[in-house]
Amino acid sequence: MARENFDVCVVGAGAFGAWTAHALSSAGRGVVLLDAYGAANSRASSGGESRVIRAGYGAEEFYTRWAVRSLALWRELFARSGRAELFRRTGVLWLAREDDGLAADTLSTLGRLNVPAERLSREELARRFPQFDPAPGSWALLEPEG
Repeated sequence: MARENFDVCVVGAGAFGAWTAHALSSAGRGVVLLDAYGAANSRASSGGESRVIRAGYGAEEFYTRWAVRSLALWRELFARSGRAELFRRTGVLWLAREDDGLAADTLSTLGRLNVPAERLSREELARRFPQFDPAPGSWALLEPEG
């Protein structure tokens, strides 16, 4: 029998909406999850096999903390469901210019929160990732846990 009353309505069945609905339901709330195109649709920005999970959000510690916590929870869910392979850690590599404030703020925030991250000089980037030909004044930020 379909439920007629809910405690919470979550709008958007992407990664954040689906996780929010799952967490609320697990906590005993009656949840309805709505999406214009349905869950796991081709128009979603957080579906498919090439999605990125990162902790770098500039100076926004709030988002970095959320991202780190959510990755741990997603991995726990995958392990419980027997689908640990749904997350493949490849790392996230951000290419930056010398004066890139967002990348510098990201590196600083990750350091403050003890999130693994590495600043790669132009030379180190070219050595470790020879497929790139970095421009003068460029550098990279590597998040190995992403």
